[in-house]
Amino acid sequence: MEYLIKPIAAHLKTDADAITLERIQHGMRQRHNVCRLRLGAESYLLKQHDITTSVVDAGYTPLQIEAAALSLLHENGCQVPRLIWKSDDQHALLIEWCGEHTLDALAQSEEKSIQHLTLLLNTILRELCKIETCFTTHAAQLAPYIFRFDAHTPLRDLLEQGKKVVGYLSHLNSSPMSSAETETLTNAWHVFATRLQNAPMTLGNLDNNARNIVIRDEEFAFFIDFASIGWHWQEMRLVQLFNSIGAFLVSPSGNANFVSLLDRELVNTYAEWVSTHRETCPLAEIAARVDGHHLLFYLSVIHQLLRATAQPESTENRMLLDAWGNARARYQSALTHIIHTRLSDDVSTNQIRERIANFSTKVVEV
Repeated sequence: MEYLIKPIAAHLKTDADAITLERIQHGMRQRHNVCRLRLGAESYLLKQHDITTSVVDAGYTPLQIEAAALSLLHENGCQVPRLIWKSDDQHALLIEWCGEHTLDALAQSEEKSIQHLTLLLNTILRELCKIETCFTTHAAQLAPYIFRFDAHTPLRDLLEQGKKVVGYLSHLNSSPMSSAETETLTNAWHVFATRLQNAPMTLGNLDNNARNIVIRDEEFAFFIDFASIGWHWQEMRLVQLFNSIGAFLVSPSGNANFVSLLDRELVNTYAEWVSTHRETCPLAEIAARVDGHHLLFYLSVIHQLLRATAQPESTENRMLLDAWGNARARYQSALTHIIHTRLSDDVSTNQIRERIANFSTKVVEV
């Protein structure tokens, strides 16, 4: 991206020789489309989008979508980086430097306990709600940038995959379910799936994971990567943002885990905000949505692991196994979250969870 230095130098009213670029490392991999730009004591993030064609009906590119979203959010006091410069021709953005330590990496660090992050996580949750408010308030302004897709289709796919995983775990169990147990599980899954599918959606970011929250000075959290926006379930966004996958962050010892940063206190805080600002709904129902998406998230993880280990020679599966490390450790970690992370007292969700716990008394080889 050295060829971008000259136009950036002109914009910053400085000499090109005063600018240096530094690559950014993400765990075991170097980021290919972002780098740190230094000018004296000042730092900026330079990003070049890989997709250069329009991706929405109005003809906007990911760069134009991200520039519009960042500008609007920053103007309304949201904790996102300030846009400094952009080039539509080069599909490049220069934005405020917010640091290079992500929530994903922080969660994976053995030096910090989850309890130590309580204040930070509450700050992140408040910022997420603030961003939701901004998107809702300015929905008409953002309409030309919205991706047109049916969010229900991928959710139906996730639910179908999750149901298959439960069936697979049941099949491995040495003691088959009775007809009464099968009926209870079927009814619980119907309630579980119906709740998630019928919940209202909100406008917001479509690229949500713990790597897209940057932490500065262990106190300030910035949300990044707004190249795609659209309608989705905020409870799913919450689960995606507050679960660390730690791809390519495998420690030298080979240990790898999924880290859930959600607990009941955070979920209740979120539920209270929703019932006050978005919709009239019992707190228990909102908590059950989050709990349901959290359970489905880890059922999806197990589905991906089973698929990858069954066909490790495929390019996609090989990439996943390289990113996640020890598949057996990952499987056990995901299963632990399914069984033991209870974010609500919802009857149907906990019936599914308890049934999976019974299935999993037999060790599964992955």
